[in-house]
This record gives sequence, C-alpha cells and structure tokens, in this order.
Amino acid sequence: MKIAISPIILAALGVNILSLTLVTAASVNARLKSSNAIAERSNSLNVLAKHVLADTCWKSTQATPFKLGDSIDLPGSSDGRSPTSCIYAPKVSQFLFLAYKDSELVVSQVFSRREVRNQISVLKQHKKGE
Repeated sequence: MKIAISPIILAALGVNILSLTLVTAASVNARLKSSNAIAERSNSLNVLAKHVLADTCWKSTQATPFKLGDSIDLPGSSDGRSPTSCIYAPKVSQFLFLAYKDSELVVSQVFSRREVRNQISVLKQHKKGE
C-alpha cells in the first residue's frame, strides 16, 4: 500500500523542520552567551577580590556612579597602562573591574561592596580548606 503525499504537505513539513532548527539554534546560542557572561563576571569578581585582599586597588574620588563601558583615564601613568584591574570608588560604594578594549581602558564589570565581601569570604574559606 502506497500513500501519496502532496507536495504542499512536503513543503510545509520542510518549513516546520527548518523553523524548529532555527529556533533551537537561537535558543542554544542565547544560553551559551548567558553562561559565558556569568562565567566572565564570576572570574572578574574573583580577580578583583584578590586585588582587594592584596590592597592593590586604586581609589577613585568620582562622586557619580560608574557604568559599564565608561572610559578610565589614568593621568598618573606614564604609558597610560594600569598596574591593576581594580578601582574602588568609596563615594559611590562601587568596585570596578577594568579591561582594555580597543586600546582604551574601560569599566568591564561593576561590583557592590557586598559582592566583593562575599567573594573575599569565599576565598578565605578556600584558603582554610587547603
């Protein structure tokens, strides 16, 4: 027994399969981007907490909050490079993780005091456990 399938049904089936593939790919891509952003933020917080423990954060006197992507100018540096990736802005209670983007030093991550305190606590617990 042979069943005849209309070309319209075949075309509709093909469109459905293509749509399912595209939606699945977009969903996986979005989840990977989200996971990568979370991992990057976690790694940045870990490095920043180590700078705080080593007392190598620079202090900023800026009274307005920083935002992601803000450019940072370091007039005290002879080559424009920063010896640390950490800046503490006590007036706005922010810790900044810095990174270079297109040869410009920018704010890559912004953390609160609580986040940094919690990460320092985690680092100390890991150190005790070794």
